[in-house]
Order: sequence, then C-alpha cells, then structure tokens
Amino acid sequence: MQSTQTFTLNNYSFDNNQHTALYKKALNEVGCESAYYCYELLNSGQNEQQRLNFFVFRSSNDQVIAVMPFFLRKIIFEDKDTGFKDVSSPWGYNGPFFKEGISEDLIVEFWKFVDEWYKENNVVSEFLRFNFFDNYKYYSGEAVHSLLNVKGDITDWELFWSNLKSNTRNQFRKAEKTGLEFKLFYKDITEKEIKDFYQVYIGTMDRRDAIDSFYHPLEYFVEFWKHNQEKCAIGLVYKDGTPISTELFLISEATMYSFLGGTDSDYFKLRPNEFLKISAVKWANEEGLKYYLIGGGLSNGKEDKLYLYKKKYFPFDDDIDFYTGRKIVMPEQYLECLKLSGVTVDDDRAAIENVREGFFPKYRENNR
Repeated sequence: MQSTQTFTLNNYSFDNNQHTALYKKALNEVGCESAYYCYELLNSGQNEQQRLNFFVFRSSNDQVIAVMPFFLRKIIFEDKDTGFKDVSSPWGYNGPFFKEGISEDLIVEFWKFVDEWYKENNVVSEFLRFNFFDNYKYYSGEAVHSLLNVKGDITDWELFWSNLKSNTRNQFRKAEKTGLEFKLFYKDITEKEIKDFYQVYIGTMDRRDAIDSFYHPLEYFVEFWKHNQEKCAIGLVYKDGTPISTELFLISEATMYSFLGGTDSDYFKLRPNEFLKISAVKWANEEGLKYYLIGGGLSNGKEDKLYLYKKKYFPFDDDIDFYTGRKIVMPEQYLECLKLSGVTVDDDRAAIENVREGFFPKYRENNR
C-alpha cells in the first residue's frame, strides 16, 4: 500500500470471495458497466506463474477513483525464477477504469503510485491493453496505437442495410434461401446454447491451431453467463437444426461487442458468418442498442485482410483506435532479462528506448 495525505493505492489478489466482492463493488463505485471488466471474463489463464490482481486507487475520504485489473507474472527462464515480475493486462480492452470527470492531475497521480508500487515489488515492465474510454491519455509509459477497430452505428437499420455492398447483401439473401436459421439468445440463455456455441467455437480454434490463451474450457463460459446474464448474448446459425456458426457477444454501454465465435468449415459456402452478423445487427437495433464493435485485424493498417472483412459491414463509419501501453519500470533488470532470454543486445540504450515496435516485453517474445 502506498499513501500520502490524499490518496491510497491498494493491491489485491482474487484468492478469496471477499476480494472478488470488493472488486465488483469498486467497479460499481467508479461507474464501470463494461463487460470487459467482469471478473468472470478476466478469470482465465491463472496458474503458478501468473495471478490475477487488481489495484484500487482511493482518495482521503475513501472515494474510489480508479480500478485496474492485471496479471502479475513471474519472470522465469529455463525453469529458474529470477525473482522479478512483470505486469500484463488480461485479454480484451481494460487497463485502469477511471471515475468519470477526474482531472489530468489525478490520473498522473495514479500512475505515480502504480509505478512506485512496481519498483517496490520488483516489477520490471508493464504491458496494457487499454479500453475505448481514452484511459491511455496521460499514461506514464508509451501509449502505442496498435489497431484500428471497426465500430458502426446501428440505430438506423435501413441505413445500415443500404450501406452494405451489394455482394454482402447478396450473401445474406443466399444464406436465407438455403434455409439457414438464426437465433439470438439474450437473458434466456441455457447451458444447451452455451454447449452449442462451445462445440462450434472449439472446432474453429482447432482448425486455426489457435494459441493456448483462446482455448477456454466450457466452464469458463458457463461461469461468465451465470454471473453476467445482462452482459452476454449468443448468436447461433443452424442448418437443418445443426449449429454451424456462432458468436458470443458482449453487451454494455449500449454496444454489442464481438467477442469469440466460429464457423464449421463444412458450411462456408452457405455464408453463415455474414448471415449471423447481419441478423445480429437487426436484433441489436430492435433491442435499442446503438453500436456494434466488430474488432480489428491482425495488424495495424487498412490493408489487413481481417480488418477489410470486418470493414465491409460499416464502410462509411469511423473506426475506433485501440492503444496498448508499454513501460519499462526497471531498466537494468529489463536488460538483464533480455540477456537471460537469449536476446542479443548490441545497444543497451536502444533496447530500453525502442519499446514501440515489435513484441513487448521483448524477453517474452520466444515464450508466448
């Protein structure tokens, strides 16, 4: 704990129910409704080497000013614990959630407290995935523009439909004619729909040879649904009663977010993915939601194929910028970790200053 006459910064683990309840209460106090901060969504990938933690930043009258979930990770090379740690955001869009309306000075003060805690606890570096509420501003490290994310206004269904390219509308009509059926489950989800989603999702992960962090167990989705029924929806496309395409949507801030999904490759020619997304937009529009955030590509640019695929749904809407945060807290120890990891360091200064390009932290690049 760090303290002055005005502020306190506390770090907590999620090792007991009391701390989990405290986290949820703190989120409520700062006005956070984002599905991406839900504990059950963040609670994936914990093991002996990395534990989910959170900071709570309070004023002298015990008012919560900021909440930040993060993974505290041991730095280990060749099975030897260095005694150092680093910090990384959980997957998604998070970082610190600040109480609305707080000043630049308070944000700067928050980062001073965080950086001091890092130094006292041997945290070498920090990598953050910021949210879409401008929490990258006044960051004490390097805020790096990392991806363009496709976001569209869905308040006018007719305008959305007319803005689609003719071939996209034709793909939707083709799917309808082949007898595909779309169902959206929201607030009435049962374990059957979760299992149907999971079957298609896991099949897609296997086909793509996805990295381990995308392989969530079925229980992960069940727990998220049980505790956050107003913040998740499942879209399913069926062919002759068989689920062939699916998406788990997150619902918050009047926005539908694409989170995870998949499609059975045997049915690609029927265009079930286009049928699912367009049908989901129609549902979200009728539900009174205002935006659909599909996400970005695999690289930061408008030529990325995945970005272009997503952009076809909202060709005239402005994209939203996604930033990551990169910070070296302990330069000497960072260089030591680079060398222990086998990274060749020709110029110490350049290795410390060039954090904006490539994988970060560099010492984890070969051990993702």
